[in-house]
Amino acid sequence: MKNALLLLLLFWAGLSWSQKMPEKVNDQKRYKSDSRMFYVWNQDKDAYDLRDTEFENSIIDIREIGSRSNGYIMIALTDDGKVRTYHGSIIQFNVDDEGNSTWVMRSKNARGKLVLEPKKKTLTYSYESNETRYVKIFIFNLAAEDEERDN
Repeated sequence: MKNALLLLLLFWAGLSWSQKMPEKVNDQKRYKSDSRMFYVWNQDKDAYDLRDTEFENSIIDIREIGSRSNGYIMIALTDDGKVRTYHGSIIQFNVDDEGNSTWVMRSKNARGKLVLEPKKKTLTYSYESNETRYVKIFIFNLAAEDEERDN
């Protein structure tokens, strides 16, 4: 009886020791931008029009909680001395073949998409969609990593 109990205890300990607990994602990334371009969809031209190029600072925070498709995104940008914020909960995450990360986000009454293109060093935020496409787009040029470490 002692041997059976000891064997059962050793079997349970070995089984629990060998099980690896899945790692939860709990990550926050902050991207800084020193310039951005603002595009608006033009139905007459059937193309996006560049409305503004601004050389002002922006901060983009991406907080992933539990998994890559859960968390929130907050974008704070300075526009003519005023701060504007865009935010939403992450509802979907995807990485394409070129290594571009895409987060789809939803707030109380809006939906948007944030795309990180590491090769181009840009973040693209698309929002205010109609039936076929996003109407407004911000393209943030990311600051160099050396500059971010210095700040």
